[in-house]
Amino acid sequence: MSATATSRAKQGSSEAQTYARAVFEVAFEDWLKGLQHVATTLDRNPGLLQSLADETKGFEARQATLMAVLPEGIAKPIRNFLFGMLANGDMALLGDVVSQLRQMASVGGGPQTTIAEVTSAVELTSEERSGIQQRLLERFGAGLEFKFNVDPSILGGLVIRVGDKLLDDSVSSRLAALRQSLGVTSR
Repeated sequence: MSATATSRAKQGSSEAQTYARAVFEVAFEDWLKGLQHVATTLDRNPGLLQSLADETKGFEARQATLMAVLPEGIAKPIRNFLFGMLANGDMALLGDVVSQLRQMASVGGGPQTTIAEVTSAVELTSEERSGIQQRLLERFGAGLEFKFNVDPSILGGLVIRVGDKLLDDSVSSRLAALRQSLGVTSR
């Protein structure tokens, strides 16, 4: 792949990620607003929650009660999700579900971006950077954010950290491994 094609692919991947993040944020916000509305209504009306949990009433009657508290224009998938919770007798869990969703969103439950930190002994050319980026995208998938560093102490090679994975192919680590295998202590 030429440097221009690689650059376009990287740019396209970045743009695709921007679009994906926008869709996720809008969809997540719609879900959260709809679920939060119902959870708040149930918190303020314990009798309503009790009525929804009353299995002596048929499902259709409980469903009609729930429909009355749904916000106008709520999306069908959100409504169906709530009907599923109602059918399973889990409406009392709705506040916890909303809390879990908020927690998941705050710790990266959405489209994940992982930092790929590449350290070299000398400044890499744009072609070298593109090649490394392409190989890492092939190995780890989309969603990588690249950070390039220069550290002359590694002497040569690369140290690559992607999330919690470390790929150390530096000259300094190879020399350290050789010294250890030979039983030589460094001074």
